[in-house]
Amino acid sequence: ATTEIYTRSIVGSVRCVQETGINAEYMGIERMLGYILLFLFAFNAVCSPLSQRSPSKDPDNGKNTQEMAINHGYPCENYTVTTQDGYILLLFRIPGPKGSSLEESRLKQRQPIILQHGLIDSSDTWLLNGNPALAYMMADAGLDVWLPNFRGNDYSRKHVKLNPDKDKKYWGFSIDELIHYDLQSIFNFIIAKTGISKISYVGHSMGGGSLLAACSEDRDYYAAHLRSAVLFSPSTCSLHSNHLLKFMHYIKILDIFEFFGINEVFNLHQNIHTIVATICLWVPDLCDHFFEFLAGQEPEYDNSAKYEVFLDHYPKGTSVTQFRQILQQTQQAGYHHYRKDEKERLVPYDLTKIHPSIPIALFGGEEDKLVSVEDVQWVKEMLMKSGSLRLYKELKGHGHLTYLLPKKSYECYKDAVQFTLESHQYFFDAQSHLKQSASVSYTHLT
Repeated sequence: ATTEIYTRSIVGSVRCVQETGINAEYMGIERMLGYILLFLFAFNAVCSPLSQRSPSKDPDNGKNTQEMAINHGYPCENYTVTTQDGYILLLFRIPGPKGSSLEESRLKQRQPIILQHGLIDSSDTWLLNGNPALAYMMADAGLDVWLPNFRGNDYSRKHVKLNPDKDKKYWGFSIDELIHYDLQSIFNFIIAKTGISKISYVGHSMGGGSLLAACSEDRDYYAAHLRSAVLFSPSTCSLHSNHLLKFMHYIKILDIFEFFGINEVFNLHQNIHTIVATICLWVPDLCDHFFEFLAGQEPEYDNSAKYEVFLDHYPKGTSVTQFRQILQQTQQAGYHHYRKDEKERLVPYDLTKIHPSIPIALFGGEEDKLVSVEDVQWVKEMLMKSGSLRLYKELKGHGHLTYLLPKKSYECYKDAVQFTLESHQYFFDAQSHLKQSASVSYTHLT
């Protein structure tokens, strides 16, 4: 009964914050902080009894990317890549379809594809939906699937000289470093390993936004080495993002972290992951309301049965600096480089410079609260000016996590697989069209 009361309190708080936003006309800063404190108090009360319970028997709980893939019957291996500035990244690889061995998979050359995660996420995210998960679908479609981890998450928390637990300098990176160092290091490694010079790509959130910026900064390199890109709600301009990001910027929460010497955020101990996942198992309504508040959620489209597994693997950590750059995008139209000083002018990435020979498929979710469909439409305008956009869709009922945990139609997965396969099979130019599919309806752009 006590747990039920606390749950109602939390849900009520979330609904109130969701309905009112952060506008001072509706809610003072003291009241907002009061709701946060209420949430934390209730969270602690719920955690105490649940921390002693065992999580569900979902086979993916507690496993890393490689263990999950092998457990589902797929060959999987891992590699490390060192960037020019000394960060050591961990890449997982599923080189063949279900039931094949590593040895036989290596004998056949397949088109490599990168599935790149978003902010405070990891390579795990592409496997968590189980059946189907996009990583498995791509592997079964005959692709060589690569699952990299950006610097600073739990898998890529290493450096040739710096100790992330002791050296503040390690955490000085922003998204700009992912754009200028991580992505090209990943591409170069896969090209050298496979002998194939053009790589396909799927990016979610920051994984999509960082590729767009990279293509605009080094257009000739990516024109030569990027075969196609599928972007799920790429995080770029965030003028229309939900009030949570704007509120975090307003109260300068990252300044508070830095004042107390906190350089790394959202890297939770596995015990905390287990507790949070168990809460989702035992209080599913609370979990549903949390995801609805944070990212947008529709029961008809989101696989809420996998929320528990998702929270067992998420979040995976990042730097305060990287998170600060995300918050800076809420202040002005455009997608901008990191600004160290608030008095400095924001310098935008010019997405219209992306090479027109790169075929890009862009997706926005009508229910997405972290990367709103209005902000995805801004990306659409930039890509149309560049001549690179081939496919654009706004997906009904899709929130920010629906791309990772879809239920029912798997429309975004079907589209991603077909677009990738057809871009591999056919030559694209600025005037080309994809073939029509009997099972998937496309909106084509010329």
